[in-house]
Amino acid sequence: MTDTPKMICPDCGIEMNYHAEKLDYTAALIDPDAVDPDLDGILEEVHTCPGCGTIGTRRSQ
Repeated sequence: MTDTPKMICPDCGIEMNYHAEKLDYTAALIDPDAVDPDLDGILEEVHTCPGCGTIGTRRSQ
């Protein structure tokens, strides 16, 4: 994970906890130009809200 801004929970507005990076193969269906040709998918960060449990993802930078 790089030094990107913290992800804020869209449901309760508090800072979410970073958990992992996952390779999303289905993202190619939505944005084929963003797919890493070596990975055949898009690397995404997974975050969870410690307050309400909401899970969020965003494209890894």
